[in-house]
Amino acid sequence: MLIIFDLDGTLFQAKPVILLAVRRLLNELRVPVPEELIILQNAPKGALPMLEALLGVDAGSTLVRYEQIMHDVIVETGELFPGVPDAMERLVREGHELVVCSNSPEAYVCLVLEHTGIVKWVTRYFSSEAYPSKAALIGTLISAFNERKIPAVVVGDTHGDIEAAHENGLPAIAAMYGYGNAEMLSSADGFAYSAGEIVAALHTL
Repeated sequence: MLIIFDLDGTLFQAKPVILLAVRRLLNELRVPVPEELIILQNAPKGALPMLEALLGVDAGSTLVRYEQIMHDVIVETGELFPGVPDAMERLVREGHELVVCSNSPEAYVCLVLEHTGIVKWVTRYFSSEAYPSKAALIGTLISAFNERKIPAVVVGDTHGDIEAAHENGLPAIAAMYGYGNAEMLSSADGFAYSAGEIVAALHTL
């Protein structure tokens, strides 16, 4: 089976690194740091819109510095969710093929996979930044694998991940331990309350 993983909130604990990177940047700029909730509410918009919302000005010249800080923070403190390496290793051992599809920039995805060591279990990784949506990216991915007629499933922690799977006719497993909530993930076809439960959830589909 082809298992399409989301990255942030499913494999990687992104919130702590985003919060730390933003705080370091704003402290460096001598700008007051807003409450954690405000940072996290703006984070899904992407780095540049988030910075512009927090700074209240054009942040194009600040983006490069933020990305440098983010790189350092990932290397210093970035962590996977507990149980992710064991789950991925077992899935590969069972003969599944693992890919990662993320809304984050490709350089970020590459850094996280390499820093955490899980790149060794991932066949390929993709960023949706060059696509109109994650659903479009997954559709392109499925078309590329279609010749091999491999059944596929999406594992993610947001309603967008579940919708992207269903728009492409795929089942979805909700990472309930991630950054979504029970209401937004209720339409999933399977549920994992820890990374270790992903394997069991696959067997219920």
